[in-house]
Amino acid sequence: MNNNDVIRGYIILALKNLGYKEDDIDKVLDELYYLFDTKSEEEAAEYYNNQMWR
Repeated sequence: MNNNDVIRGYIILALKNLGYKEDDIDKVLDELYYLFDTKSEEEAAEYYNNQMWR
């Protein structure tokens, strides 16, 4: 198991808890796979830590 699998698991659990449908969860995971390939861990941490998503 790698960190990405743990992240995916947490995201799936959160989305299920919020009532997301399986198709919507699949779309989120597709985007997540893309971001894992195109963004560095540093970029993701900066985005989160600076609350750029708000």
